[in-house]
Amino acid sequence: MIILSATTYDGSTAVVEGEKFKGDGYYGSNDGLHTVAYHLAGFTGIIKVQGTLAQTPTSDDWFDISDTVHSDGIAVVTANTFKNFTGNFMWVRVTITNFAAGTVNKVLYNN
Repeated sequence: MIILSATTYDGSTAVVEGEKFKGDGYYGSNDGLHTVAYHLAGFTGIIKVQGTLAQTPTSDDWFDISDTVHSDGIAVVTANTFKNFTGNFMWVRVTITNFAAGTVNKVLYNN
């Protein structure tokens, strides 16, 4: 499923927060395996997957999931790549910080 649709840097903001999507913990799955696929073009910024264990999360409940950062915020990335991560998260979302150029064509998610 697409968890972040096409987002192009337009100079108006350096931060983007995606909507929440159900994680493995929501379904009671015990393997906790998740995969995200990044489809980027000329992207400069930091794109992360965040998770929460809260059933009804507030802004303070989200945390970065290690090993899901795609760019160091300096390099321009033009790539399609994926990352796997494990955890029984109730919800997951994508965030972008230091967004300075390029396009996130989409971020796909599977759990």
